[in-house]
Amino acid sequence: ELVYRSTLLRNMARQARHLARVASIAPAGEPRITAAMGLAFSGLCLSEGHKRLARGLKLLCRELDRQILPDGGHVSRNPSAQLSILLDLLSLRDALSARRIEVPKPVRNAIDRMTPMLRFFRHGDGKLALFNGSTEGPEGAIDAALDRDDAKGRPFGFAPHSGYQRLVAGPTSLVADTGAPPPGAFSHEAHAGCLSFEMSVGRARMIVNCGATKVLGPDWEAASRATAAHSTLVLADTSSARMLKGRISRRLLGPRVMEGPVVVESRRNENDAGTWLETAHDGYAGLFGLVHRRRLFLSAAGEDLRGEDSLETSLNPKRYKPWQLLYWHRVPEDPEFTVRFHIHPDARVSLAHDKTNVLVLLPNGDGWQFRARSGGGECEIAIEESVYLGSGDTTRRAEQIVVAGRVFRGEARVNWAWRRLSTRNAGHPKREDADVPELPELELPARD
Repeated sequence: ELVYRSTLLRNMARQARHLARVASIAPAGEPRITAAMGLAFSGLCLSEGHKRLARGLKLLCRELDRQILPDGGHVSRNPSAQLSILLDLLSLRDALSARRIEVPKPVRNAIDRMTPMLRFFRHGDGKLALFNGSTEGPEGAIDAALDRDDAKGRPFGFAPHSGYQRLVAGPTSLVADTGAPPPGAFSHEAHAGCLSFEMSVGRARMIVNCGATKVLGPDWEAASRATAAHSTLVLADTSSARMLKGRISRRLLGPRVMEGPVVVESRRNENDAGTWLETAHDGYAGLFGLVHRRRLFLSAAGEDLRGEDSLETSLNPKRYKPWQLLYWHRVPEDPEFTVRFHIHPDARVSLAHDKTNVLVLLPNGDGWQFRARSGGGECEIAIEESVYLGSGDTTRRAEQIVVAGRVFRGEARVNWAWRRLSTRNAGHPKREDADVPELPELELPARD
């Protein structure tokens, strides 16, 4: 209708003029890229937009060079930002091609690098891994983006600049966070989930992080960013990274990460037996003088995952600031810790009578057994309530496996193992009555 059409176009032109004024000072990170692309689209779609198009493309190319890392990840380390930016870039590329306008080289390069990285973050169910503020993503969005990739290659195993590792064997895929928090201006959605991992078997997710939400209020948002909401070790119920909490400071700087791991180590080794991953972070060194080390081994068949979480005294106090070292004498001499494994709500969890075994039954009928050992003997395992925020706007009840322990004389160690069982299409045992076979020894196999 003519009047509606005229009103709509006037509003769009007014918004385009506004973008031309403020796009360059939009908040750092994905919002500034979005503003630049909006300005470029307005130049393509509205009359007399040549200057806006040129200005938008110039700003976009500058921000892509700043924000897209050499391995194709986004500087925020957020898989959802990866997906959103890539979808917009693909739409902009198609729009420029339809107008017979050359696509700038930085845009083409960003698409070529970001597409394999998106495949890196995709689980077997076709949705995103939940790290640093990410959600699963809109239904079908990842496949829509990857369908436009001419290479269609397999995901690579290591993203050194983004700080992630991916282990794949048989039906099992595992993605681990092995990077430090992003720079302050890009860390408004970053989580304290260093060394956490997610694991899927076929199209079924098994081990997850809780996810993130922006619509359930600040308390939910803060809880989802804590280390306890991730499948990793938590020391003294304290997060490995701390976010700004002051009302004035958050208003000025946003909810950015104030302090977190500085040194995050990651080494990978593959042989005929499987894949080794050895990692460590110093997020607890400033407060407790302890370093968290995590070792993972995924067998070549993908049916055996072994792990070891340990805490040891930091050997280099010179690395930390004087005010951080003041905390060391204030903390408990032997603080408690927990190792948490959050289980996807579609999986069913059963605890054995002696509380040393857990059986997890996936929707596809696969059964996985979990055991843990601490200090040379079996340790008690607990099943606690959890919550799953994968969609970003709703909560789902879930459960988590918790292994508790205490640091003794500056050291602690827990060995654990997940083993796939032949229980496809079998009935599910009753809770607290899981009759499951014994696993082999929990020690990790020798590494070349």
